[in-house]
Amino acid sequence: MAAEVHAATALDERTDAFGAVYADNYQLLVSTAIKHYHISELDAESLAHEVFLAYFLKASEIENSRAWLISALCNATKYFLRTRARHVPLAEESGEIVDPSLEDFHDALPNSMVAREAFGCVSAKCQIALRLRYLEGYSVPEVATELNTSAKYAQKLIGKCLRQARNRYQKRGEP
Repeated sequence: MAAEVHAATALDERTDAFGAVYADNYQLLVSTAIKHYHISELDAESLAHEVFLAYFLKASEIENSRAWLISALCNATKYFLRTRARHVPLAEESGEIVDPSLEDFHDALPNSMVAREAFGCVSAKCQIALRLRYLEGYSVPEVATELNTSAKYAQKLIGKCLRQARNRYQKRGEP
């Protein structure tokens, strides 16, 4: 009977400690996933709960809770984004207007190693827009949603970024 009471007390203490860690770090994890990885709040909350479940199972082995939680969240979010990128269907023909001078560059961009080097030549906002559109297969309205802007501006931004990438990449002496 004493062993049962001791086990119940230990479980209560573990639960209380977990509750304190959860309360202190939940909002941090959710906001980190949203701000740094540009995912929805619902997905961020799901990932945070997965991380806390893993933490609960390994809490006795972890020395620095906050660092472990943030690292686990970053790893879980990266895995989530890689998995989602594989399962996002390519956009249907949306009637996008493509600048004819960019057609060759546009067709070669997602299928070549040139893409990574060209992406390195543009601003961070352009990198995000081009990555979402061409590497992750988002439609223009989805890119607009991710960038918190209108679809018309997103389309204009993507075109501008493609021109910027082409021009800067070609100035480096590449074909």
